[in-house]
Amino acid sequence: MALQFGRGGFIKIGEETTYGTIAASTPVNNRIISASFQKTQEKERKTHLSQSGAGGFQNGHFEAFLNVGGSIDLPLLYEGSGMLLKASLGAVTTTDLGVSEDPRYQHDYEPASDGELPSLSVGLQRGTGSYEVFLGCKVASMSISGSAGEEVTASFELIAQDANSRGAATTSSFGSGRQIFHYESGDLNYNSATYKMKSFELSLDNKLERRNVLGDKKTLEPITNDIREITLSVTLEMEDNALYDAYLAGTQSDVEFSFTNSPDGDICNILIRNCYITD
Repeated sequence: MALQFGRGGFIKIGEETTYGTIAASTPVNNRIISASFQKTQEKERKTHLSQSGAGGFQNGHFEAFLNVGGSIDLPLLYEGSGMLLKASLGAVTTTDLGVSEDPRYQHDYEPASDGELPSLSVGLQRGTGSYEVFLGCKVASMSISGSAGEEVTASFELIAQDANSRGAATTSSFGSGRQIFHYESGDLNYNSATYKMKSFELSLDNKLERRNVLGDKKTLEPITNDIREITLSVTLEMEDNALYDAYLAGTQSDVEFSFTNSPDGDICNILIRNCYITD
């Protein structure tokens, strides 16, 4: 029997119409750096005092919660990461810039007005092994990071409701979206000043929580149970006291920076409103 390896792993994703019901299609295929998705059935020991034989061992167990989900790390793309970004933030607005523009479409990812998050079906090809589809996937947290000399990557922690049985391997159909690299970064803008970055990490915590109830081993649709948080950690070269003064004054200002792929004109712009420095 051949061993299974992680090389060649990828994901297929599609947005669900109904939570926990497999998406009609999974049109977006993404290369991955790593994935820890799994379906885990908790088993608890029965608490009665009976023992198995004279050895004093437990006599029976029962199934508790079915925990499904995990994390995905992947390269961030100018075109091809949008479905995960929408699932993390909640909504997307697409603008047609006209047939003469290249790229033609602009996608703005923002929190939904009602605070709701869409659910995804995520198919995971386990390298040279089997293919498994996870249902009812909602993004609990997201992180986008980059450092000088490196790729820009994204990490998503997802809570799922269930997963189909593992089946035969499937094939990929990757898009043509270009990957984002460190040298395509512009300066960071904050409080009417610009700064060159050495590294950054953008973190979003959606404060999702599983909803385990009587009558089911699976979670109900996870909900946001606290105030959502977004933070940006940046390493800069210190040139003056402007940021220190803003920190002491509690100054609030938008933070913005962009990545630009000059050959194709692709732009990935990150904008966080009303930011203040905490440390």
